[in-house]
Amino acid sequence: MPRAVIDTVILDLDNTLFDWFAYWYASFRPVYDEILAVSGKSVEEIEADIRKVHQARRTSEYSFLIEEIDALSNIRSTDDIRESFKDALERSRMGRDHALKLYPSVFPSLWELKKKGTKIVAYTESMGFYSAYRLKRFGLDGVIDVLFSPEDHEIPAGVSVEKLRRLPDEFYQLQVTEVRHTPLGELKPNPGVLLDIIKAIGADLKRCVYIGDSLFKDVAMAHAVGVLDVHAQYGESQRRPEYSLLQRVSHWTEKDVERERGIIAKGLDFSPSVVLKDSFAEIFMHCDFVSFPNLGDPQDPEQERKNAIEIWKKCVDVHQHFNDLEMRIRNFAITVVGALIAAVSFTYQQGLHTQIFGFNLPTGVGLITAAAFAWVGFFFMDRFWYHVLLKGAVMHSAKIEKRYASSIPGIELGKTISEVSGDVKILGIKMNSNRRLEAFYLVGFAMLVIVFVSLLLAKSDGPKSSLKPPTQSEIVAPK
Repeated sequence: MPRAVIDTVILDLDNTLFDWFAYWYASFRPVYDEILAVSGKSVEEIEADIRKVHQARRTSEYSFLIEEIDALSNIRSTDDIRESFKDALERSRMGRDHALKLYPSVFPSLWELKKKGTKIVAYTESMGFYSAYRLKRFGLDGVIDVLFSPEDHEIPAGVSVEKLRRLPDEFYQLQVTEVRHTPLGELKPNPGVLLDIIKAIGADLKRCVYIGDSLFKDVAMAHAVGVLDVHAQYGESQRRPEYSLLQRVSHWTEKDVERERGIIAKGLDFSPSVVLKDSFAEIFMHCDFVSFPNLGDPQDPEQERKNAIEIWKKCVDVHQHFNDLEMRIRNFAITVVGALIAAVSFTYQQGLHTQIFGFNLPTGVGLITAAAFAWVGFFFMDRFWYHVLLKGAVMHSAKIEKRYASSIPGIELGKTISEVSGDVKILGIKMNSNRRLEAFYLVGFAMLVIVFVSLLLAKSDGPKSSLKPPTQSEIVAPK
């Protein structure tokens, strides 16, 4: 088979980029075991209850299972269910986080595609929130250009998501990757949905590749559409003994099960065009990846503005971060130098001197010299490190503001701050941020020079007696 020239990669996520089953099992098992332990019901009853909830929510990774399962209704009526399951939920979280990792070659391979300019699209049956959270954790926000997934389920009444989350909302939401939703109720393999995805991103069928772990849901769908089909054989998980638990509590309805049986019974009338036996990186043995053509990209202007606002907000966060670091450096510089000057005062009171090359110098001179070196060091770190990074972030946000000033009202915050900062006058002299920074350190250095010179020129009158002069009554006249 000749090597294909590809500018668009469409990926299944679960068991293609990472071991979804290991992730699901590590997250589900602790909660499942705790439900069995506290409910007093049989395994068959519990699993039937769990499946009922999963089917109602159309997902097998439902975060609010304990809030809805019938088997725990008595506990919920008397106790805070989350508090009762606190240990189990913590084990679930730890197991989930431990198992949530990409297959070994996935990350460097996707970055290599990104560097080549190839468009990367993800298409999954897992719901939007869970898929976005995982991409965020993997560091793939922005590496994957577009995520297509079903819409999220509703949050149960009376449950506060804010109280459940440990981190800000931004941690769970994709900031750069564009998120789009597939039609409600549509499942793989549906060639129509895949065709709609390819049309939506403006790709050419002949220059697309689809990579997935399921022969019947991924490979067959891609083959039916006419896209180069790739079987991620390394991701098959159905042969594991624990897989039967997922089958028993799955959100798939009997109709879904029969549908899959029919697909499998029909079988494949072809062999996969490409098989990745051991790793994702094997795809480079079969394809030449090139840059996706930018044909005036028919991106929705509203979506483009939203993306610009998110990037601009990140730039503002970076401004604040580096500005905060600079203020901390200056505060720390004052603290360190102030402590050294205090030590100088102590050595002066004690009359301490140091012999250097035959010269008898006050010990405080050495401390002032150390303070001067520290002050200069802080200046270089501030002026030529963090201040440069701060200005770089400001300049980048200024480019965004200039481009979108006419279409996004109020986005010119950085420009306004720069103008006001540049108009500051001290003693009638205009002082921009560079000059103010340099003046701050220059004044501090001048103070150290004055103290240094004063110490060199200082003369001691000798230690003063601590005895008080005698009073008139203490003077005894001679007899």
